[in-house]
This record gives sequence, C-alpha cells and structure tokens, in this order.
Amino acid sequence: MKLAPHLHRLGNDIVASYLVDAPEGVTLIDAGMPGHWRDLQEEMTSLGRPLSDIKGLILTHGDSDHIGFAERLRSEYGVPVYVHAADAERARTG
Repeated sequence: MKLAPHLHRLGNDIVASYLVDAPEGVTLIDAGMPGHWRDLQEEMTSLGRPLSDIKGLILTHGDSDHIGFAERLRSEYGVPVYVHAADAERARTG
C-alpha cells in the first residue's frame, strides 16, 4: 500500500514493514512475519521492480514480528540485513 511518494507499507493492521523505493534501489524497514513474503512480492511487482532491486533490510529490533522474511532475503537474494548489535543474537535465533 502506497503511503507517500516512495514509501509503501506491507503486512496488516497489527504487523507491518515498510518499503522505501528510491531510484538507486529499495530499502526495507523490518520484515514483518514470514507470511508477508507474498505481500513483498506483490508490492515489488506493482512497482515494476524485481526482488534483486532490494539493496538492504533494516531491522528496528529482533522481535519475531519484525524478522519474518529477513533470512529468506539474506540467503536467497544476498540482501544485507542490518540490526543493532544488542538485538543481533535475538534476530538470528528468532
């Protein structure tokens, strides 16, 4: 869902992530829940951009409702994932 120029929301009313669409690439803020993967695919398709245009994922913290599809993006598409050091272990282990 487009919120503003270059800013899109994925997920539902309770758990969300945000997509920042810039000419040089897409940055995601949080990765919602694993089931939001389809939302990401649909939003990228609506923008006419492949998943390979995602240049980074910023996790605001390591809670399970924020790390959702992070590992999939990292392992399948090589997207770098950024998280504060204090939350890194929690983000890795869920």
